[in-house]
Amino acid sequence: MSNAAPRSYQQIVSKAIEASRDELIRISTDIHAHPELNYQEHHAAKLLSDTLERSGFAVERGVGGVETAFRGTVQGGKGDGPTVAILVEYDALPEIGHGCGHNLIAISTLGAGLGAKAALDSLPGRLVVIGTPAEEGGGGKVRLLEAGVFKDVDIALSSHPSSNRTVIATDIPMDESWSLAMVGYRYEFHGKAAHAAVMPHEGINALNSVIHLFTGIDALRQHLRDDTRIHGIITDGGTAPNVVPEFAAANFMLRCRDRDYLKDVIVEKVRQVAEGAAQITGARLEIQPYYPLYENVIPSAALASTARSNADVVEMHIDEPLPGRRGSGASTDFGNVSQVIPSFAMTFAVSEQPVPGHSKAMTEAAISDLGHANALGVAKTLALTACDLLADPDLIKAARTEFEARTR
Repeated sequence: MSNAAPRSYQQIVSKAIEASRDELIRISTDIHAHPELNYQEHHAAKLLSDTLERSGFAVERGVGGVETAFRGTVQGGKGDGPTVAILVEYDALPEIGHGCGHNLIAISTLGAGLGAKAALDSLPGRLVVIGTPAEEGGGGKVRLLEAGVFKDVDIALSSHPSSNRTVIATDIPMDESWSLAMVGYRYEFHGKAAHAAVMPHEGINALNSVIHLFTGIDALRQHLRDDTRIHGIITDGGTAPNVVPEFAAANFMLRCRDRDYLKDVIVEKVRQVAEGAAQITGARLEIQPYYPLYENVIPSAALASTARSNADVVEMHIDEPLPGRRGSGASTDFGNVSQVIPSFAMTFAVSEQPVPGHSKAMTEAAISDLGHANALGVAKTLALTACDLLADPDLIKAARTEFEARTR
């Protein structure tokens, strides 16, 4: 089946999303006005799952043992077939609110589910809309994967706001990654308190250990791959300048485009630096897991090509990819899903001018007219893509073949 050819469900999908336009924008605005941190998204989860249920989805709440996760399912009318999942995000950032635009992810993916459902009577297979909380560091998709929520899914689709450009790259080198794998640790140093002026020689300065950790990591950077990112903050550094700090700690994120290099090289080298910092001062080191492992996103040219054709059908403006690497420098638990099944997340513009992610400016852009218009365009694009995948087994076969080649 040619993606460019007229399809019986094309108008059905677009009309269903247009009919829901006002409701979807109200949902976006509501979620934006009630920002909730990871695993606390009770308002958003209820709003989204209730909407699915009213629209005819069979909804399970609290799936995978995660209270703010949900899964809405609808069967196609033409018998057995593949399962296509559309993944919803809706958590916010501390203090900044929806500075990553998850309210727009929520309505673009919810809208895609509503649009695809409208055409499902003429299609085989099954559509599931999965609410995935806690993307911002909590690893909601990781927990859902471990709980088996994705075990019957053949393809995963999602979306993400992306400053001022809407790009769907389709010419993707086999070794390319579309995000940084990430893991986080808390490095705690236990020393010994003493009067910093009268008896400093009786103390063990835990803060000095943290300082040596930072300087050691800075010295390490020149010996790591260029795509490595290591960034941290001091969370505990003592109580008073005249007391030798007996406890100090720092939280770090470690990132790289290659999950194996991250786990086998970067994590190990930073651990050695932390151990050296403890030995220098005589402090005792404890290393605590702080952020779950977010794996790098495996791209899918096959799924991107189908989405690109559908973006043209719904007349979305698509920007040409910039030269060089086209993946994100951020990290997402969508990467963990992409390591298990063929996956595609469509990025889209929310502003006419560049706007930094995780900022107040992005929070404002996340309820802009342009952001809402593009989120609805993404909803139509993903809905048509889901329908194409259900209608044409060859598309899923091509995506699976490419996925196996990229992950072997």
